[in-house]
Amino acid sequence: MLLREIQFPCVENPPSCFLTFSDVWTHLSCNPSDGSTFMSKNRLGWEKWEIIVQDHNTGHSLIKHKASSRLLSADSDGNIYTQEAKDGTVADSSALWIIQENIVRSVAHSNLNLGAINTRGDLTPKVSPDNKNHAIVEYITGELCFFSSPDHDRCMSCGPMGKMSMSPNWKGWEVFRIIGVGDGSRHVRITSWTHDTKVLCHADQGRVFTSNNEFGMQSKWVIERPYGDSKGVAVKSAHFGSYLSYNGESFVMEDSIDKCSLWDISSAHQQKYYLSSVCHDKRIGYDNSKDSIYCSGKRNEWEAWQINSEGDGLVSFKSCVDGGKYLICTNGGKLKASHEWNGEALWKLEYSPHGGIFIISRNHDWHLSCDGQRLDISPSKGIGQTWILEPIMPSTISMDQITMYSSIGAATVALSVAMPFAIMGIIGGMGFTAGGISAGSVAAGMMSAEAIASGGGVAAGGTVAVLQSIGASGLGAAGFAGAMGAGGVIGASGGRLATAVMGKSEEQKNEGTSSSSNTNMAYCNWRHWE
Repeated sequence: MLLREIQFPCVENPPSCFLTFSDVWTHLSCNPSDGSTFMSKNRLGWEKWEIIVQDHNTGHSLIKHKASSRLLSADSDGNIYTQEAKDGTVADSSALWIIQENIVRSVAHSNLNLGAINTRGDLTPKVSPDNKNHAIVEYITGELCFFSSPDHDRCMSCGPMGKMSMSPNWKGWEVFRIIGVGDGSRHVRITSWTHDTKVLCHADQGRVFTSNNEFGMQSKWVIERPYGDSKGVAVKSAHFGSYLSYNGESFVMEDSIDKCSLWDISSAHQQKYYLSSVCHDKRIGYDNSKDSIYCSGKRNEWEAWQINSEGDGLVSFKSCVDGGKYLICTNGGKLKASHEWNGEALWKLEYSPHGGIFIISRNHDWHLSCDGQRLDISPSKGIGQTWILEPIMPSTISMDQITMYSSIGAATVALSVAMPFAIMGIIGGMGFTAGGISAGSVAAGMMSAEAIASGGGVAAGGTVAVLQSIGASGLGAAGFAGAMGAGGVIGASGGRLATAVMGKSEEQKNEGTSSSSNTNMAYCNWRHWE
């Protein structure tokens, strides 16, 4: 196995979902203004929930409403309500849930199901022993990937109108989300990252298309490696058993596998990260003109690093600047950049109790440190030595956003934000500032329009959030990582990168994992499936 081929998966976190009552095809919703819960046929912002694991050993989790941040709870009579989340306070059992086989069960009520009862012709959410009309977790987040054809040297793309095509680009329209169906099978759904309601589907005539929120059999796929020395994976219809192919002109379904039906799956962040200090919101940069490592408050290409797995729990960091060099710790304990790959370029990752990871020199066993002004190596293990690895996602913008912002005269600027390294002066002039969004500005109008369109909230991955994250120079590292992804994309801040390098912690060993394949490896690591 070539270690450099091991990819760290790009996973959205925390997991988002609909709580769906499949027998009547309704979803649990919440009114952000008063916190009341009700049943809804919609699949909008008010119907989206986040699952936040509180205890990996017991599986106890919070279910947080995305639009209001309120916690789903059950009172002593089993009635469903929401309560405000209190920072630093451990939630009582009324707000704790266990999710087993995608069924939601209340901890306070001896693991009875989250269900619904018929009250005067209306369904009312309630904890119930009824095993028929219960809520299931319908995940809408997953692993973000590119699907490229080795035969055509193109990427699968869902363009501005949500139509499928092949593209030479590796941008946001080419990123797709792989979501486990959660029914105990290997079935997955494939959705567009940019147009998150667009689901990849197929018809019995072999037609391939995208559909809005389609969750029938025509949207279920199986991703498998057809034979050991293949150049890619096969994407097979779970219903018909035919294979997704591209014949040079259009997508088709074929009965057998050939070179046109092989796909290379790679992680959406392309292994590129910002290395950000938790307490100072500073990053590690490399200036190739001065050949020096420096402390930076920016997020540009000079602060971008490619992370490679080097085996034995070690990684290396290579600058993404042209002719990039490795971050090394010299024998004298100094941080420098070098073209040479040797022991000085090797680093260990360890979990930090301060909400990130420690980055430790293999040669010296000292920790990468930042005091807000300069970078150093330190024997200490504190918050000043704690880092978050922010995945760098490709730029994107949806047709809905373009249309909406055109109506308020902001389309040109919105499109410019979709390009990397947007001009700060333009963004600040719109009203996206370090102090927040200025009242009466174009930014305020954009925020209002996006909140209305999304059912009451501004999407974390939306253009408003991205603009504000760029304009707010004091935004924390974790906040920026969430803003740049559709709902939040994790690198090592949530432990996924560290887990990929170091293996699972004792707590995580007891946590259930979703199977990406028969080997529990990420889809981007299909080359190493057994």
